[in-house]
Amino acid sequence: MTDASTILQRLREEPESIATLVTLGLDHLLDRPMAELVDASVVARAISEGVRSSARSDAFEGWVAARVEQALARADKLHGPLAERVPVTLLGPLENALRRPYQPDPELVRALLDHPSTRAILRELLQANILEFGKRMREMMPTTGKLPGGAGGFASRLAGVAKGVASAVGNELEKQLEPRVERFVEEALGVAVDMMIAQVASEAFAPDLAAWRIDVLHSLLGQPIDRLIAERHKYPAADFAADVAAILRALSAWRGLTDALERGLGELIREHGSQTTRDFLDGSGLEDAWRPALQRVLVEQVREVVAGEEFASWLVGLVDR
Repeated sequence: MTDASTILQRLREEPESIATLVTLGLDHLLDRPMAELVDASVVARAISEGVRSSARSDAFEGWVAARVEQALARADKLHGPLAERVPVTLLGPLENALRRPYQPDPELVRALLDHPSTRAILRELLQANILEFGKRMREMMPTTGKLPGGAGGFASRLAGVAKGVASAVGNELEKQLEPRVERFVEEALGVAVDMMIAQVASEAFAPDLAAWRIDVLHSLLGQPIDRLIAERHKYPAADFAADVAAILRALSAWRGLTDALERGLGELIREHGSQTTRDFLDGSGLEDAWRPALQRVLVEQVREVVAGEEFASWLVGLVDR
């Protein structure tokens, strides 16, 4: 029977043995059906218990705030246009994706746009424009002294009447609009919202929306990073952490959390569980790309473990007792 010291010596002096062990382990994982690797109930319980544990922790909110602040502090050091941080080769495919025509469902557009808050904004814009129009009408009306025929002429009297009407209209509008005008604005709002929804959802408008998406991309890329970073200070890390903690507390109070997670994972496992991990990845190119690097990292880590005294003590206790 081989003793622990012999096994330890061979593991330490024959590095290929560790590489072989790692290969066996990876092949085992890749060749097993995914249903054998993932237990929906175990994973669901682990996630829900983690959520509830974080929600109960008094230190969780501070921990999140500290991590977020560290990440944002690194971002604060960035300068220059955003475009300098984006690979040039990425712009073409990204623009092509944004340029693809998309015609949203009208009811979805209505659900996104037709709200009291939207109408309040449109109401304010419409009323402000009506008021401005009234003011400009009064400014455009000439004084009677500037018209041919003097103050007693017909043209002069007509201009005076028109200016008086414009002034009266303007004055009435400036009194925050009489009920009749307010009703007009409300009716116009409904029409404006319907027109906006019809326009956004129309097939003819799809190219304009695509052009708008491209314009937004170019505008964002031209923005100084400093300006974008300044926006993050409007949502302090402490507020973000408080919101995350509140969401976790709400989730942890949901009695159906574990069951919902298990149902979702169960559906995925029923759909893909009979496949091996290797079959699932087939065609993605990920195994060929990731496995060599993953294997090197695992081999290095296992070698470090084997070289340690803790492993030697464990092996002696396992083999020589």
